[in-house]
Amino acid sequence: MAYSDRERWDWRYANPKKPPKRAPHDLLTRHAPPAYPGIRALELACGLGRDALWLAAQGYHVDAVDISLHALRQARAEMRRRRLSGVTFIQADLDAFPLPRSAYDLLVVFRFLNRRLFPAIRACVRPGGLVIYQTVNIYRVEQHPTFRRDQLLEPGELPGYFPGWTVIEAGDSGSSSSFVGRKPAEG
Repeated sequence: MAYSDRERWDWRYANPKKPPKRAPHDLLTRHAPPAYPGIRALELACGLGRDALWLAAQGYHVDAVDISLHALRQARAEMRRRRLSGVTFIQADLDAFPLPRSAYDLLVVFRFLNRRLFPAIRACVRPGGLVIYQTVNIYRVEQHPTFRRDQLLEPGELPGYFPGWTVIEAGDSGSSSSFVGRKPAEG
């Protein structure tokens, strides 16, 4: 029996192999700009929302998208536990979810790769906005040989999806590749 992406991820979040991490990713805490009134962020494939919740605690208005309803329910519960607001959790399959144009000052992605989304990712960031992106690369198969190679970056691949952007940080370290870049300002 074949399971849908949502069913697979719901099962994974309902049956974790280890306790979830609650702290935000270091790449985010090092590069997220200070919040100001009206600043908007989008986190794609947010999972349990650890980065979205951190952004909300900093004063961002955050849209956090994930395919797993189970993960989003846990994220909402954690948001209530922390007495936070400012996060809108959206259950959606990113293969079919339309990203709005020029809607976000910051876009965050960790541990997710869909190469077809890069044009929409670039388009949904406002001029002068920032992308913080980190995911696994081909060296991941050394630790996990069954990992799907189409979901792994080649070293140096990630910055190529952001031509003309100002690269703030980019690189490959072990089985992880990252990119932090600013979209050019208009005119």
